[in-house]
Amino acid sequence: MGITIEEQTIQAMNNLGEVLNAHGLDFSHVVKATVHLHHPGRDFDGFNAIYEKYVVAPYPARTTVGSFLGDFLVEIDVVAVIP
Repeated sequence: MGITIEEQTIQAMNNLGEVLNAHGLDFSHVVKATVHLHHPGRDFDGFNAIYEKYVVAPYPARTTVGSFLGDFLVEIDVVAVIP
């Protein structure tokens, strides 16, 4: 069995968290996220359940689209504001 959308989302968010942290930031500094899901109809709920554990109100703007990602189920990029 392959890695689930939840597992890949956790890894992607942890990777983003490390990059933010390296710049003295966290997810509260994120103002925009772009999310690519390989199977949006199947995986959106699983992705969103994990994503919601990382971001806080006021939530960043987000665009979520379906994309061909090869072996990946999710790709996320964010824009953060440095205070």
